[in-house]
Amino acid sequence: ARYVIDEASVLGRNRRILLTTLAQAGAVTATATYVGCGDSGGVEDVSVGMPAEAPFDMAALVTVFAERSVFENGEWQSTIVEQPLSIEQALWDFADEAIDVVHGGWEDGEGGSGSVIFDCQAGMVRIEHTAYFTDADYEETTL
Repeated sequence: ARYVIDEASVLGRNRRILLTTLAQAGAVTATATYVGCGDSGGVEDVSVGMPAEAPFDMAALVTVFAERSVFENGEWQSTIVEQPLSIEQALWDFADEAIDVVHGGWEDGEGGSGSVIFDCQAGMVRIEHTAYFTDADYEETTL
């Protein structure tokens, strides 16, 4: 399945920034893994795949966009701001938001798990998601 993200949205802009930053650093992939159930969960790990085990500085700063909301004059005011984050935190935040947008409520009930994968060479991000559920098969037979 394909989910279209508005390129002008915070998520769309940050996807472009992160893919460009990772590619310029020589990264092949970046992966954020997540898991959750029972109404809680989120990203648990972020890693970057480099060719030939080259080092990657997860603490390097990247400027991304974020939505900030404040309650003023009896209503919510929302603005888009730029903020410097470590690449690790920016990947973490992007993955959390992308999962919520595409699979909202995934962590409820039995939950789910998966990975948000940045394919730097293809210039795309994909989510590999597994939803957990309890199955029941009721049958009644009269003899």
